[in-house]
Amino acid sequence: MSRSQRIASRSVITIPYWLEDDMERAEALLTATAGASAHPLVSEACLHLAKAGGKRLRPALVLLASRAGQRGRRTTDMSAAAIELLHLASLYHDDVLDETETRRGVPTAHNKWGVQVAVLAGDYLFAAGCALGADAGGEVPGILSRAIVAVCEGEIVETAALSDPRRAVEDYFQTIRLKTASLFSAACELGAVTSGASAEVRAALMAYGEKLGLAFQVVDDVLDLIAGPNDTGKGRGTDLQEGVFTLPVLLACARDPELGTRLVAGDRTLDSILPTVKATGGLEDAISMARDLGAGALEEITGVGSAAWREGMETIVEGVLGQLR
Repeated sequence: MSRSQRIASRSVITIPYWLEDDMERAEALLTATAGASAHPLVSEACLHLAKAGGKRLRPALVLLASRAGQRGRRTTDMSAAAIELLHLASLYHDDVLDETETRRGVPTAHNKWGVQVAVLAGDYLFAAGCALGADAGGEVPGILSRAIVAVCEGEIVETAALSDPRRAVEDYFQTIRLKTASLFSAACELGAVTSGASAEVRAALMAYGEKLGLAFQVVDDVLDLIAGPNDTGKGRGTDLQEGVFTLPVLLACARDPELGTRLVAGDRTLDSILPTVKATGGLEDAISMARDLGAGALEEITGVGSAAWREGMETIVEGVLGQLR
């Protein structure tokens, strides 16, 4: 198979073959930055999740978006590595807060080294990502900082809605717009800014990123109910058991109030709840909404860039939605 025929794969989501060199540069920078400490405990803990794999979707979006302008700039590579460092940091902290046992098929950092090391490793990665963004200069630090603010706000807002089956679907979408889609939009904005793309293209890419991020989170929430550990790296029904009622469950509760009553009473086992979620159409409609969001993301970049570039952006959307197959 020739290089032009190959696709670099991250889980089900695929990265266009022509982005491989860019991804390798960003990955090398990510690894060097996360593992920069001379102390083995620090470097091992900070590299733990990076080495465990992951889709690298956010840095890919930075690099893909940069193809709408002048590609290959060092500041673009730095931005791609920086945003992945911020994402990794948020995972360390999320796992501590949620008391998650595994992530990406390996023990979580707090499960391996304890809460203190896990929290500090997350802090280290946040700081390392911000420092890398500062070195990139220009608008990069501001974009990263605003994204961090949005993610943290979304996470806090979500805690206020724990165990509330009457939560409005609109509130759900506003929360995931903050905690997930903001980082996707920021990734696309970073690619546009560091490549010198026009203001019009920048706005289109940000809108693409936001809708892709929303679709990504809805898909992730669906998979939490129907996919196994081999697909998600975590147990099925984790969100449900923790009182995080996501789109399929909220849709089902709106149609069957008795389901909400059961959830409030503590009935949160997947075998008990999932049949009702399916019977009410909550699962099917959530999947349909994810697909609509994916289609909407592609509409935002109609007429932007070359046909080959748009095909690469479409590949990302198809990969996100393809996890539902």
